[in-house]
Amino acid sequence: MNKRRRLKYYLLKLIRLKDSPKAVAGGLAWGGFVHFYPVFGVGPLLAVTMAKLSRVNMAAATVGWVVFMPLFPFFFYLNYLIGNLFMRVPAEDLKIVMQSFINFRIEDYLLVGKAFIIGSLLNSLIGLILIWTAGYFFLKRYRKRTQEFIRDTL
Repeated sequence: MNKRRRLKYYLLKLIRLKDSPKAVAGGLAWGGFVHFYPVFGVGPLLAVTMAKLSRVNMAAATVGWVVFMPLFPFFFYLNYLIGNLFMRVPAEDLKIVMQSFINFRIEDYLLVGKAFIIGSLLNSLIGLILIWTAGYFFLKRYRKRTQEFIRDTL
């Protein structure tokens, strides 16, 4: 299955969920939220748990996790860039950290790690709000029209 077809499939699954647009958008947002943090392997579990705790759609959280999965390298890079705006890590320090695994200096790694953590906190909150808002307005606007189109064509 190619990427475009897979994306259509997941969007249709999202639109067909029998829950309010707020709940479905909330689940989608939690699914995207986990990709701002390095939680390899437990991302889906964390997304579904957060969706359950906030009483939004857990299936939408799983769909959101799958849809946003290809973007996690971009999110990690964005975390560092935004954190670097606040921490002001010099470019040569970053170059040293990335190139010298032999001369391990914990101070360099902590500096880059702080920038990443600060960026991930800010980006995840902004991402949560943006994904929820976009998902909510998308579902409000296109859910009924898409369901009618599917019902008429099948």
